[in-house]
Amino acid sequence: MKKTVSSILLASALLLGSIAPVVANADAASSTGTTKGSVTFTKPEPVTTPVDPANPGTPSTTPGDNGGTTPSGDLTFLYVTKTLDFGTHETSTSNKQSFTAATNSDGKSGSISTTTFAGTTANPNFVTEVSDTRATNAGWKVQLSADNFTDGTNNLTGAVLNFNAKSGLAVTNSVSADGITQENAAPVLGSGSAVDVYNAAKGSGAGSTAFQLDPSNISLSNIPANVTVTGDSTTYSGNLNWTLASTPEA
Repeated sequence: MKKTVSSILLASALLLGSIAPVVANADAASSTGTTKGSVTFTKPEPVTTPVDPANPGTPSTTPGDNGGTTPSGDLTFLYVTKTLDFGTHETSTSNKQSFTAATNSDGKSGSISTTTFAGTTANPNFVTEVSDTRATNAGWKVQLSADNFTDGTNNLTGAVLNFNAKSGLAVTNSVSADGITQENAAPVLGSGSAVDVYNAAKGSGAGSTAFQLDPSNISLSNIPANVTVTGDSTTYSGNLNWTLASTPEA
């Protein structure tokens, strides 16, 4: 009987000894630690140099030519075509008229000022460029309005400036043009109303963006009949006003 009890006690001791290390190992596996990772970013430096419209990640070969704009700040125009001329035409005594900035049905051509952005050949298109280095991804919009075209006394009342942007080249961006859309803009001269030409939705438009439009897609329409002409010819002129504005994040 004593031998049996002793055997039982010995077996129990051995069993307890084999269990104890398992419990100790379980306690060691429950130990934890934490390392905090981080990375810090700063805004890009503002950009003032125009870019190649076909490759907006590449600076223009004529860096000092910003056309009709002066770049400033984190959201800015880099370039705006400086002049737009619809040419010289005989006024109609009976019908409203329409002329493009390219060659027209009467054989007379308009013109725009041009710049060489890459290589040695001037870009033939109407160009505007935007730089967005705000690092907010808030989006932006480009709008256009037009003053009356006037000779100082008389206006082209009711005439409409047409930028048929949807018929033009696709907008390009230094990273991705996703989220940037083009609109057909047709402001009435002297109306004071600005209309959208192209827009970057929230989350798009960062970096440099270029918009190009062939002069044949730019027209002055609804020109009234019997435009007043003093002497042999009279020039009617006015400003095209480009506005770049931030759009809210929400």
